[in-house]
Amino acid sequence: MKSMKKLPEDFTLERYGLQVRLVNEDDAEFIVALRTDPRLSRYIHETSPSVEDQKQWIRNYKKREAQGLDYYFMFSVNSVRQGLARIYDITEDSFTQGSWVFSPDAFLGASVLGNIISSEIGFEFLDKKILYSDARRDNNTHRFVQSFGPEIIKTDELNIYYKILPEGFNQGKQKHIGRAMKVMQLQSQN
Repeated sequence: MKSMKKLPEDFTLERYGLQVRLVNEDDAEFIVALRTDPRLSRYIHETSPSVEDQKQWIRNYKKREAQGLDYYFMFSVNSVRQGLARIYDITEDSFTQGSWVFSPDAFLGASVLGNIISSEIGFEFLDKKILYSDARRDNNTHRFVQSFGPEIIKTDELNIYYKILPEGFNQGKQKHIGRAMKVMQLQSQN
Protein backbone atom coordinates (compact mmCIF):
# COMPACT_ATOMS: atom_id res chain seq x y z
CA MET A 1 0.00 0.00 0.00
CA LYS A 2 1.38 3.41 -0.92
CA SER A 3 1.58 6.07 1.77
CA MET A 4 -1.21 8.62 1.76
CA LYS A 5 -0.59 12.33 1.37
CA LYS A 6 -1.21 14.36 4.51
CA LEU A 7 -1.79 18.01 5.26
CA PRO A 8 0.79 19.69 7.50
CA GLU A 9 -0.39 20.42 11.05
CA ASP A 10 -0.03 24.16 10.33
CA PHE A 11 -2.08 23.91 7.11
CA THR A 12 -3.61 27.19 5.96
CA LEU A 13 -5.15 28.25 2.70
CA GLU A 14 -6.71 31.40 1.33
CA ARG A 15 -9.17 30.82 -1.47
CA TYR A 16 -12.26 32.61 -2.83
CA GLY A 17 -12.08 35.26 -0.09
CA LEU A 18 -12.01 32.72 2.74
CA GLN A 19 -9.14 31.90 5.06
CA VAL A 20 -8.93 28.21 5.92
CA ARG A 21 -7.07 26.52 8.76
CA LEU A 22 -7.37 23.38 10.84
CA VAL A 23 -9.54 23.52 13.94
CA ASN A 24 -7.85 23.81 17.35
CA GLU A 25 -9.02 23.79 20.97
CA ASP A 26 -9.52 27.57 20.93
CA ASP A 27 -12.40 26.95 18.50
CA ALA A 28 -14.36 24.76 20.93
CA GLU A 29 -16.77 27.47 22.12
CA PHE A 30 -17.55 28.58 18.54
CA ILE A 31 -18.08 24.96 17.44
CA VAL A 32 -20.44 24.22 20.34
CA ALA A 33 -22.40 27.42 19.64
CA LEU A 34 -22.91 26.43 16.00
CA ARG A 35 -23.57 22.73 16.55
CA THR A 36 -26.10 23.30 19.35
CA ASP A 37 -27.95 26.16 17.61
CA PRO A 38 -31.46 24.73 16.95
CA ARG A 39 -31.61 26.41 13.52
CA LEU A 40 -28.38 24.72 12.42
CA SER A 41 -28.34 21.38 14.21
CA ARG A 42 -31.37 19.80 12.51
CA TYR A 43 -29.20 18.09 9.88
CA ILE A 44 -26.08 17.19 11.85
CA HIS A 45 -25.24 14.70 14.59
CA GLU A 46 -26.09 15.81 18.10
CA THR A 47 -23.27 17.52 19.99
CA SER A 48 -22.73 17.91 23.71
CA PRO A 49 -23.31 21.50 24.90
CA SER A 50 -20.12 21.22 27.00
CA VAL A 51 -17.16 23.25 25.74
CA GLU A 52 -14.89 20.94 27.75
CA ASP A 53 -16.35 17.90 25.93
CA GLN A 54 -15.67 19.65 22.63
CA LYS A 55 -12.07 20.34 23.64
CA GLN A 56 -11.65 16.63 24.43
CA TRP A 57 -13.20 15.74 21.04
CA ILE A 58 -10.68 18.10 19.38
CA ARG A 59 -7.77 16.49 21.28
CA ASN A 60 -8.91 13.06 20.00
CA TYR A 61 -9.48 14.47 16.50
CA LYS A 62 -5.91 15.86 16.44
CA LYS A 63 -4.62 12.27 16.72
CA ARG A 64 -6.66 11.29 13.62
CA GLU A 65 -5.47 14.47 11.88
CA ALA A 66 -1.84 13.53 12.55
CA GLN A 67 -2.50 10.18 10.87
CA GLY A 68 -4.12 11.85 7.85
CA LEU A 69 -7.52 10.25 8.54
CA ASP A 70 -9.61 13.31 9.37
CA TYR A 71 -9.35 17.07 8.76
CA TYR A 72 -11.66 19.63 10.39
CA PHE A 73 -11.51 23.08 8.81
CA MET A 74 -12.33 26.52 10.19
CA PHE A 75 -13.32 29.12 7.60
CA SER A 76 -12.92 32.84 8.30
CA VAL A 77 -13.27 36.17 6.54
CA ASN A 78 -10.91 38.88 7.83
CA SER A 79 -10.18 36.65 10.86
CA VAL A 80 -13.90 36.44 11.77
CA ARG A 81 -14.99 32.80 12.03
CA GLN A 82 -17.70 31.89 9.55
CA GLY A 83 -18.11 28.13 9.84
CA LEU A 84 -16.76 24.61 9.62
CA ALA A 85 -16.50 21.62 7.34
CA ARG A 86 -14.72 18.32 7.68
CA ILE A 87 -13.25 15.62 5.47
CA TYR A 88 -13.01 12.22 7.11
CA ASP A 89 -13.10 8.47 6.43
CA ILE A 90 -10.04 9.18 4.28
CA THR A 91 -8.75 6.16 2.40
CA GLU A 92 -6.14 5.68 -0.31
CA ASP A 93 -8.66 6.75 -2.99
CA SER A 94 -11.55 8.54 -1.29
CA PHE A 95 -12.82 10.87 1.41
CA THR A 96 -16.16 11.90 2.89
CA GLN A 97 -17.15 15.54 3.18
CA GLY A 98 -19.46 16.59 6.01
CA SER A 99 -19.88 18.35 9.37
CA TRP A 100 -20.67 21.37 7.23
CA VAL A 101 -22.16 24.13 9.40
CA PHE A 102 -21.86 27.90 9.11
CA SER A 103 -22.95 30.72 11.39
CA PRO A 104 -26.25 32.47 10.60
CA ASP A 105 -24.09 35.63 10.66
CA ALA A 106 -21.65 34.29 8.05
CA PHE A 107 -21.30 36.11 4.76
CA LEU A 108 -23.85 34.82 2.27
CA GLY A 109 -22.00 32.44 0.00
CA ALA A 110 -19.37 31.53 2.60
CA SER A 111 -20.95 28.15 3.36
CA VAL A 112 -21.08 27.20 -0.33
CA LEU A 113 -17.45 28.21 -0.76
CA GLY A 114 -16.45 26.34 2.42
CA ASN A 115 -18.03 23.17 1.08
CA ILE A 116 -16.27 23.58 -2.26
CA ILE A 117 -12.89 24.35 -0.66
CA SER A 118 -12.99 21.35 1.67
CA SER A 119 -13.81 19.14 -1.32
CA GLU A 120 -11.01 20.75 -3.35
CA ILE A 121 -8.58 19.96 -0.53
CA GLY A 122 -9.55 16.30 -0.75
CA PHE A 123 -9.19 16.19 -4.53
CA GLU A 124 -6.23 18.56 -5.08
CA PHE A 125 -4.08 18.44 -1.95
CA LEU A 126 -4.70 14.82 -0.98
CA ASP A 127 -5.05 13.42 -4.55
CA LYS A 128 -8.27 11.51 -3.87
CA LYS A 129 -10.44 10.29 -6.74
CA ILE A 130 -13.82 9.88 -5.01
CA LEU A 131 -15.81 12.20 -2.75
CA TYR A 132 -18.59 10.68 -0.66
CA SER A 133 -21.30 12.84 0.81
CA ASP A 134 -24.69 12.39 2.35
CA ALA A 135 -27.58 14.67 3.14
CA ARG A 136 -30.71 14.30 5.18
CA ARG A 137 -33.75 13.73 2.98
CA ASP A 138 -35.50 16.83 4.34
CA ASN A 139 -32.45 19.07 3.91
CA ASN A 140 -32.56 21.52 1.01
CA THR A 141 -28.92 20.90 0.03
CA HIS A 142 -29.83 18.17 -2.49
CA ARG A 143 -30.00 20.58 -5.44
CA PHE A 144 -26.55 21.83 -4.53
CA VAL A 145 -25.16 18.29 -4.40
CA GLN A 146 -26.94 17.40 -7.66
CA SER A 147 -25.01 20.17 -9.44
CA PHE A 148 -21.84 18.03 -9.11
CA GLY A 149 -23.24 15.14 -11.16
CA PRO A 150 -23.26 12.64 -8.29
CA GLU A 151 -24.20 9.00 -8.36
CA ILE A 152 -26.70 8.05 -5.65
CA ILE A 153 -25.13 5.00 -4.04
CA LYS A 154 -27.77 4.28 -1.41
CA THR A 155 -30.68 5.73 0.51
CA ASP A 156 -32.25 5.04 3.86
CA GLU A 157 -35.07 6.56 5.88
CA LEU A 158 -33.01 9.60 6.87
CA ASN A 159 -30.32 10.15 4.21
CA ILE A 160 -29.33 10.04 0.59
CA TYR A 161 -25.71 8.96 0.02
CA TYR A 162 -23.72 10.32 -2.92
CA LYS A 163 -20.52 9.50 -4.78
CA ILE A 164 -18.92 12.42 -6.65
CA LEU A 165 -16.00 12.18 -9.06
CA PRO A 166 -13.53 15.03 -9.76
CA GLU A 167 -14.89 15.70 -13.29
CA GLY A 168 -18.45 16.28 -12.08
CA PHE A 169 -17.26 18.26 -9.10
CA ASN A 170 -15.00 20.54 -11.18
CA GLN A 171 -17.74 21.12 -13.73
CA GLY A 172 -20.39 21.89 -11.11
CA LYS A 173 -18.35 24.12 -8.84
CA GLN A 174 -17.72 26.89 -11.39
CA LYS A 175 -21.17 28.49 -11.28
CA HIS A 176 -21.29 28.31 -7.48
CA ILE A 177 -17.90 29.97 -7.02
CA GLY A 178 -18.74 32.93 -9.25
CA ARG A 179 -22.12 33.55 -7.62
CA ALA A 180 -20.93 33.11 -4.04
CA MET A 181 -17.91 35.39 -4.50
CA LYS A 182 -20.07 38.08 -6.07
CA VAL A 183 -22.47 38.01 -3.10
CA MET A 184 -19.60 38.07 -0.59
CA GLN A 185 -17.97 41.03 -2.35
CA LEU A 186 -21.26 42.97 -2.34
CA GLN A 187 -21.71 42.31 1.37
CA SER A 188 -18.17 43.35 2.26
CA GLN A 189 -18.70 46.66 0.44
CA ASN A 190 -21.77 47.49 2.56
